[in-house]
Amino acid sequence: MPVFGIRKPERRVVLRTGAYGIVTNINGKVMIIQNKLGKFLPGGGLMPGESYEEALHREFLEETGYEIIIKCKLETLSWYIDTPVEWFMQVFNTGIFYEVELVKRVNTDIEEGHEILFVDGESATDMHSDAQMWAIYKYILSKKYPPIIKTNASASEDRIYPLRLAARCIVQTEQDKIILLASNKLDMCGLPGGGILRGEDIRTGAVRETREETGRDITQLKPLGASIEYSNMLQLTYYFSAKTAAASSTIHLTKLESDWGIYPVEVDLDTAEEMIAQSKGVIMHEGFEVASMSRARNLAALKIYRQSLDTDLV
Repeated sequence: MPVFGIRKPERRVVLRTGAYGIVTNINGKVMIIQNKLGKFLPGGGLMPGESYEEALHREFLEETGYEIIIKCKLETLSWYIDTPVEWFMQVFNTGIFYEVELVKRVNTDIEEGHEILFVDGESATDMHSDAQMWAIYKYILSKKYPPIIKTNASASEDRIYPLRLAARCIVQTEQDKIILLASNKLDMCGLPGGGILRGEDIRTGAVRETREETGRDITQLKPLGASIEYSNMLQLTYYFSAKTAAASSTIHLTKLESDWGIYPVEVDLDTAEEMIAQSKGVIMHEGFEVASMSRARNLAALKIYRQSLDTDLV
């Protein structure tokens, strides 16, 4: 079982066990609770003598006012989260996640300071817990963004993982070329994209990152899938296909990207696959060779993209 978050050894740890529910409305939006500490899936810690199911029924009534049906148990996850600054502690929470169905709302007098939100899963990028963002992907968004590759999975049980969300695009130009980002200095190339900002919709992040790195605005985003990469973190990368017209703005690279000498190139699909496959660059980070994992997931995304083109022609 992977453990999410970051352990801060200077803080005392408090153990907690809880139950949490994943529920969507008729529009496919996920129910989230927001309070002064942040955003959470409905649920919480067990009271003495309670079963997990009993705790989940109680928490839903207290936080949402809804009676529920527990449809099935999903999985158990553990994570570290910080308490308010003045307490200077961390909670190590082990939670069982359930698929839940709302029955009816029997109480509008919910816990003070709690607000019920229904949001697109793609917008749930600022949850208080990394584990809950992972659960939203695994049990909601994976239907729309199926896993296309999982790298270094053998190490998945042995580390504490911060979760990094990213988005990348296979951008088709008006000349039916694919835009890659290349670096002669590193002997590497890949697809445009990067990390999602906290609270940023995944699709918005894909558009922003592509514009910053290529100077292009993109439209017609279509989900291709997601890659799951275990290294010093768990990186969940959402892949899209997209189209673009002429260059529209100045390229804005990060300092690291500038130091690497990254620049955009336009090539046909066969050449794009060949260039990525033949990249020889090596980047080590905390004992993990991350460049090879990047090559693998980009090639997997291009394979899915090629299949989508073939399907469109049928």
